[in-house]
Amino acid sequence: MGVIFLLGSAFTIWMAVEAVRRGQASAWLWIILVFGPVGAAVYFFSEYIDLRFSGSFGGLGRTVSAGELRVAEAEVHRLDNAVSWLGYASALRARKQYPRAVEAARNAVERDASSVDAHYELAQSLIATGRGAEAVESLQQVIATDRSFDSEAALFALAKIHLKSGDFEAARAELEEIANRSSRPEYLYELAVALGKLGHREEAAHVLQRIIGESAVLPPYLKRSAKPWVSRSRQALRHLGF
Repeated sequence: MGVIFLLGSAFTIWMAVEAVRRGQASAWLWIILVFGPVGAAVYFFSEYIDLRFSGSFGGLGRTVSAGELRVAEAEVHRLDNAVSWLGYASALRARKQYPRAVEAARNAVERDASSVDAHYELAQSLIATGRGAEAVESLQQVIATDRSFDSEAALFALAKIHLKSGDFEAARAELEEIANRSSRPEYLYELAVALGKLGHREEAAHVLQRIIGESAVLPPYLKRSAKPWVSRSRQALRHLGF
């Protein structure tokens, strides 16, 4: 029983830390802490696995009902603090009400300018509305606190904005930093794109070949999510002449 208790406690702490790192503290942290290993398991299967392996960027990995949105809105009117506005912004973004999510996230930042979660929610909402350039300041504040925030997704978002704006050197530096900590194919593919834009064809080809090679040894449940990136990598290699 003692071993099971220790394992359950360690698992709960792990999931609580991940919820904070991923900017999901407002929605999940109390569930994990109140319900212990059971709450941690719910978070693990409904959020952690989905966000880690889906290959998506900027999504919440879950649906929010109209009723949940109304509850979040009521909390804003009742509390009017950073946490309530953050929860409301997240719910609005999950419901694809992106302009309203931006305003809600701005309110969260105004009430607590030191909140990394609020800045990250604002950045994600701005990106969802196609206003990536406006998200740079918030993303920089996030990664100034934790450069691996949300399992590299915050830094990846900043790199993609730099790619889109034509700042390929900045994008390359950020993507190389990510590649040193993660081998997710979407991260590596964008690194190859940045290298190609800078004229480093052989380096780009090496990264694309890394995607193909590493995908071959992935377990089946990860190969499915990597498959589109393998296909794109092969096409990119042909385009580069390799």
